[in-house]
Amino acid sequence: MGWVPMRRVLVGMGLLVLLFLGTAGSASAHVIASTGYSTVRQDGQRVTWSLSLEYDVLARAVDLGPPTTDDGQRARALDTAKDRIAAYLHDRVVVSVDGAACEPQLETTAVGRRGTKAYADLGLVFDCPGKSGAFTLKYDVFASAEAVADDHTNLVEYTFADGSGRTVFDRSHHDFTVGGNTVASSSLQFGKMGVEHILLGLDHVLFVVALILGAQNLRSLVQVISMFTVAHSVTLISTLLGGLSVPSVIVEPLIALSIAFVAVENLLGSTRHRLPVVFGFGFLHGLGFAGSLRITDEVSPELLLSLLSFNVGIEAGQALLLLAVFPLVLLIRRTRVAVPVVRSATGVVAAFGLFWFVERFFLT
Repeated sequence: MGWVPMRRVLVGMGLLVLLFLGTAGSASAHVIASTGYSTVRQDGQRVTWSLSLEYDVLARAVDLGPPTTDDGQRARALDTAKDRIAAYLHDRVVVSVDGAACEPQLETTAVGRRGTKAYADLGLVFDCPGKSGAFTLKYDVFASAEAVADDHTNLVEYTFADGSGRTVFDRSHHDFTVGGNTVASSSLQFGKMGVEHILLGLDHVLFVVALILGAQNLRSLVQVISMFTVAHSVTLISTLLGGLSVPSVIVEPLIALSIAFVAVENLLGSTRHRLPVVFGFGFLHGLGFAGSLRITDEVSPELLLSLLSFNVGIEAGQALLLLAVFPLVLLIRRTRVAVPVVRSATGVVAAFGLFWFVERFFLT
């Protein structure tokens, strides 16, 4: 076999390798990054910090006993390990006033759920040396050196006498001074979060990959991606601002099923109704995107800007995915191995979609 045919085979296999590398690392989607949620409120000299962390990641950082899927056992494990959790958080979740640290106490532990994942809901209370001054929040949970999560982000809503709003802690942002957050910096943080959410969410990635594999040309791809964008943007905004609510136990399995459905349609060559199908599935994925945010305060220009930045980040991440995958698919289609490679890649996508559907519908 000459170099040119061999190169075509290698390029064709490249798509399969990318898919397997993206999925073989875990049997579940959304496992590359860990997301936490915080609500921080000041009441005089007292600051309450409601912190939600993924239970399984916390269990790797703090010994919570044998693994379990029973929420009752998880709740008991959190209660038993309360002192260890408090010790772990002591230097990692810090509130200070004018440089003087507030005295922390872990008052409550409970188990909650976001999507298909169990969360540890931790109620922290800080007694501060004063009720006025420059309040600073420090957050360094699940740091890189601990090797318990590939990445960790915490979305924060805060209310203090000197201001309220939202901010994001991640591996490069550990400190925040109330009143020191600008509109531009907040927008960049939420935009970055949107990019990470779609690129690190394997189910959303594979849905877009399935659309790319089924697109015959650039025009058809632009049409389906536009439909997907409009639909998920509508449900994202409606969920966060309009009160639209659909239980995650319904949304998450259907998102997985949407991946398998589009991939199987590709295999059968039945894509005549692709646009309305994608539009309908876009509503589901919008609900999934909304699940990564938690909005509890009233609608404001700052809140709208944060949501817009998050959505722009999603679109930017989606564009990066298209630029990375679609040229590769076009190149493969010019080779002799086009049909088996594209069909095999589509089969991989369908298989993972079906696996996630069974896992989320029957095993969660």
